[in-house]
Amino acid sequence: MAETKNPAAAGLAIPKLATPEAGARTGNPDLQGKLSHGGAGESQAGSHAIPQASQNPKAMAIMQAAKVLFLEHGFGAVSMDQIARQAGVSKATVYAHFVSKEKLFAEMVFTACTSRWDGELPQLTRDSDIRAILEDMLRMVVEHLLSPEPLSVYRIIMAEGPRFPELPKAFFGNGPLPMIRKLTSFFEQANWLGLLSVPDTRLAAEQAIWLVRGPLGIRRLLDMDVPGDFPPEEEIIKGAVQMIYRSFKPAE
Repeated sequence: MAETKNPAAAGLAIPKLATPEAGARTGNPDLQGKLSHGGAGESQAGSHAIPQASQNPKAMAIMQAAKVLFLEHGFGAVSMDQIARQAGVSKATVYAHFVSKEKLFAEMVFTACTSRWDGELPQLTRDSDIRAILEDMLRMVVEHLLSPEPLSVYRIIMAEGPRFPELPKAFFGNGPLPMIRKLTSFFEQANWLGLLSVPDTRLAAEQAIWLVRGPLGIRRLLDMDVPGDFPPEEEIIKGAVQMIYRSFKPAE
């Protein structure tokens, strides 16, 4: 079993999975406070944890209108007036929910990503079927990053990111980063229970994501058909599980 520095491991006390810290950070000083709510971030991207807008129907309508416009015209070319007209509300209503266009985008990213990563990952015991749970987890990764809603946000970021570097930072802090942290905690639990022997749990989390994100991402992003001799999505997920398990299988 992999060695751990956690003192609780000796008693086999399994901690709850980590919850990503609040507070999206951006390196643009003019936007500090628009995408951030304080608190330490990781690098310059933390997770943005303001769920109120995603629970308000009018705010959701505004975000949906903004997404349509951002995809059609680009983030930089769209004004708050246009968003208000598209949503069928007043400009004052838009600003009542979102103090700036940048904050609106951050909320849009938060809603697109976190709704697919809510709740806890499967809880492990010494008798858990680790390969079956890994398979379920990788399906969650695909759902989290490669469903239509996150992909639509990703397309905006690819088009506008070079001109607005705060956008990819908001996306990373609300999409990949919380997922990486939860997968890291999952691998730590698997280590403590002797189900896996992962020397670098953070690295393993990122590698696990890219085992499915890599081959499936381009297919879904471009909505393309692949040649018949390419493996289907289910085989890619199962193959990724086999690679992870063979790499980190504990010594018998």
